[in-house]
Amino acid sequence: MSEKDFLNRKVTLVLGGGGARGLVHIGVIRKLEEMGFEIDEIVGCSIGALVGGIYAQGKMDVLEDWMHNLTKKSVFNMMDFSWKGLGMMKGIKVFNALKSVIPDANIETFPILFKAVATDLNYEEEVVLDFGSMYDAIRASIAIPAVFTAVEDDTHVYVDGGVLNPLPINHVTKKENLIIAVNLESKPDKQYSVIKKLDTKTSNSLDILQTSYYVMRRKMSRMIIDLYRPDVVVDIPYNICNLWDYHRAEFLVEKGREYIDKALKNKTKIK
Repeated sequence: MSEKDFLNRKVTLVLGGGGARGLVHIGVIRKLEEMGFEIDEIVGCSIGALVGGIYAQGKMDVLEDWMHNLTKKSVFNMMDFSWKGLGMMKGIKVFNALKSVIPDANIETFPILFKAVATDLNYEEEVVLDFGSMYDAIRASIAIPAVFTAVEDDTHVYVDGGVLNPLPINHVTKKENLIIAVNLESKPDKQYSVIKKLDTKTSNSLDILQTSYYVMRRKMSRMIIDLYRPDVVVDIPYNICNLWDYHRAEFLVEKGREYIDKALKNKTKIK
């Protein structure tokens, strides 16, 4: 493929999950726009569903401004702890805050094709949410087990799409597009936070469960990339920030710009 053909193709973005690390998705999108790429499909999991859905609706400017104004205190104040057994937090406060600045809309009305991926525990399968309420789809996709309460209806129990598919490349529709996958579960980089080894003397069963879950996700992400081979992979070190570091939006958005620029230059030798 020539560099010209590469640059002229429309883009499908596959945005992975990973908590606050997902703010790099904003920087990735901004850089692609500046370079003249047209994004006309987004498939997202967890935080990738949140950023991707709001971009597909056409409200990225509002989301970016909102994220840049977050502080440690405001993030903590949106943590509505729950005593139900299905998760530590209900997620109502954060979604109410988002809805106050970005109204809900039906996915099928979006100018950009959008899919959110969740996991149905009852049927043990991935679920693609591509119609109806954007916020309902995102809420199901981000329901990290034991962290956010699961989303229930009469027969389904939805949790984070990352349980089965943290980087849902297989749900791309427009296969003729330039497929760019943003992997938030890549190898750690020593320039960022120190990787803490699990201390079995001070850890509890929840620590073991969470560590096991994220080790599994990182392995699955690499296997998915090897299996589906997107055109471009943007690897984000999993230690770039902590799960709840949403107050570091400025840093993470800028890192997203840097990592997509590096990935594209490595692919096309653009100078």
